[in-house]
Amino acid sequence: MERNIGRAETGIETKQITIPSPKECLYLLKKYEVYPHIIIHSKQVARIAMFLAKELKKQKMALNLDLVEAGALLHDIAKTYSIEHPGVQHTIKGAEWLERLGYYEVADIVRSHVDLPEELSIDEKTVVNYADKRVKHDIIVSVEERFEDLFKRYGQTEEKYRYLKQLYKRSKRLESLIFSYLPFGPEFINNL
Repeated sequence: MERNIGRAETGIETKQITIPSPKECLYLLKKYEVYPHIIIHSKQVARIAMFLAKELKKQKMALNLDLVEAGALLHDIAKTYSIEHPGVQHTIKGAEWLERLGYYEVADIVRSHVDLPEELSIDEKTVVNYADKRVKHDIIVSVEERFEDLFKRYGQTEEKYRYLKQLYKRSKRLESLIFSYLPFGPEFINNL
């Protein structure tokens, strides 16, 4: 059952958006043959993203919880495909698939869940991005621990290492921004 969720609550826009339900998200992950361990990772990312989004909403942040949940569940929808087809970026392929299904806002989250812009703000994309940086496989870890793993797995060349180093710095800035609005620190996430 697709949900049409209005964004009127933000006061910014009133257009309707189409968001798949959690059940539909899980169906799509199976349809696109996502490896089971990646689905487990995605569920854990969704758990963290939803916790943070709910806490940020309590602080009057305008976040669409359904969009956060769908974006988190589907952020790695093309990860298996990219593993089986080297050279394919899972962020781009996943966004293409979701756009074809009419899930444009979810596709934006999938497209931007790895990288971060220089100018940071708190929105559905950055909440999912940060939540992904807190889950190593299926275990909740610190941003530092997650990047240690990313450096080992993907930082083989000087160029990739520099890119990951910049991404780490931006992720730490995003972490500071998110938790500047919350009554607890990043370490609290470890207890979820």
